[in-house]
Amino acid sequence: MKTKTLIKDFVIVLLSSSLNFFVFLLAYKEFSFPYLHEEQRVENAPYIFTYVLPGFILISILVVIAHKLVIKFANKNS
Repeated sequence: MKTKTLIKDFVIVLLSSSLNFFVFLLAYKEFSFPYLHEEQRVENAPYIFTYVLPGFILISILVVIAHKLVIKFANKNS
């Protein structure tokens, strides 16, 4: 694999997972904060960073891999 391609894929993964996490935090703030006490918010924070953020990173990696496979398959059939 070329270094330039690897760096590009890494940037795409970071950017897409960051944007997804930002959207999640905005939605969480809008929909959950009015109904939670401060203590509940603090209790939820570790779960968000333990499960949601790594989940978004994993999904971003899988999307990049799937994208590469689709492009490779399409180029092979052309």
